[in-house]
Amino acid sequence: MLGFLISGINIKAQAVWDNTSFVHRNNQQIYNGQNNAINLDGVNIGSWLMWEGLMWGGGLISEKDITNKMTSIIGPSAFNAFRDSVYKNYITRADIQRISDECYNVVRIPFNHNLLEDDANPFVYKPQGWAILDSVLKWCEDYNVYAVLDMHAAPGGQATHFIADPDSIDLWNSPVNKNRTIQLWKAIANRYNNRGIIAAYDLLNEPNIWWWPDLVNLYDNIIDTIRTVDSNHMIMLEGNNYAQDFSMFTSLPDSNICFQFHYYTFFFSAPDIPAWTALSNSLNVPIWCGEWGEDTLGGMQYKLTTILRNPANKIRGQAFWTWKTVTVGFQNPHSLNINNPADWNNTMLWVTYNSPIVTALQMQNGIDSFIVNMKLLNCVTDTGVFNMLNMCSVTGIQSIEQVNSLNVYPNPFATSINIEGKEENELYELINTTGQIIWTGKQINDQDFSLLTNGLYFLRIYNGNSTQTTKLIKN
Repeated sequence: MLGFLISGINIKAQAVWDNTSFVHRNNQQIYNGQNNAINLDGVNIGSWLMWEGLMWGGGLISEKDITNKMTSIIGPSAFNAFRDSVYKNYITRADIQRISDECYNVVRIPFNHNLLEDDANPFVYKPQGWAILDSVLKWCEDYNVYAVLDMHAAPGGQATHFIADPDSIDLWNSPVNKNRTIQLWKAIANRYNNRGIIAAYDLLNEPNIWWWPDLVNLYDNIIDTIRTVDSNHMIMLEGNNYAQDFSMFTSLPDSNICFQFHYYTFFFSAPDIPAWTALSNSLNVPIWCGEWGEDTLGGMQYKLTTILRNPANKIRGQAFWTWKTVTVGFQNPHSLNINNPADWNNTMLWVTYNSPIVTALQMQNGIDSFIVNMKLLNCVTDTGVFNMLNMCSVTGIQSIEQVNSLNVYPNPFATSINIEGKEENELYELINTTGQIIWTGKQINDQDFSLLTNGLYFLRIYNGNSTQTTKLIKN
């Protein structure tokens, strides 16, 4: 159980864990299955298996809000079809492949408990939900990207804000919901106990409770229960007050633990970073940034270089929030932007503000357009974000990808290129030798590249099923 302080007494020592064939803690560092120190650097694939209105062009609304209001217009059958389409199209094998191509080595996978368990049918786990998790883990294995399984919304909700998809009876005031959370994690751990691609189980996203011993006790019980079926995987614990406050942790509950914080400007100021580094030092445990973002690219650059990648802070990697989001006017930088069709925009406005009124036909038209636009090939790349995070430059051009053969002519080229046998609905990226994306688009034949500096480049092509890359020389 987790140690917490009552009248100066520290309760329960840590359990012993010695399996090194999985990602695991080694003192203040994270090690892979080959027992080499690594940082976990990647991205969250948010609003796929756990929905937030803010990511879909709406306001501060929860998945339940979206579900209830949309169902009231189009009915349960059409809404369930919409849910299935989101699960099928928002994140696909192609997304994980591209994440790997960008040289990220981890995805954090936020999921709502209702992916696996309906509130009306507790303790009965849904085959459809397991199939989705099975698929994304297989994609991660195929492209060598670790996964962090993040319970973003526990039964009842671990906080009262929309990000926890809260219920009228929350997690903390319901023994049944606490037990459901414990048993769901047991089921997850039992199913995936031998999947080495899973870097960690992230037990609760951004919990918030005034009486912190309840959080400690729940963590204790989940960990103890997981360890009855899975002694392999690292467990991540987020602090109270939305992954900010770790003061209740005075010892480790288990020797394979990593503490996870989230780094948003509106949450806290810089002095908390030294406190978290001090926590890492005092408990000899790794710390990891599970979410972060900023309003501007300049703000991102500061956080990334001054804080997150500063060796003195001993942060063992980061996962940027988020991979995809709907474009609505001014918003924080994200990796990929989903174009916002008019009927979908009005749907989200109505769900959030009850205006403008939308008909069932308009909502269905919005759904149909949204599903098309969310697919990877139809998203708009924010090259500023990709180049800011730029993991490929760390290890050089050989990390981009093994080069495939494409019939591109002329090569070398002076102004433009053409590709023989070019297919429709492809995405093109031109990448320099440091891994930066310098151009992206869906049409490349006869594109004017005359202003490019002479030298070596890589052309990468996505067609939704595979990726091809070839070398180009500009002279």
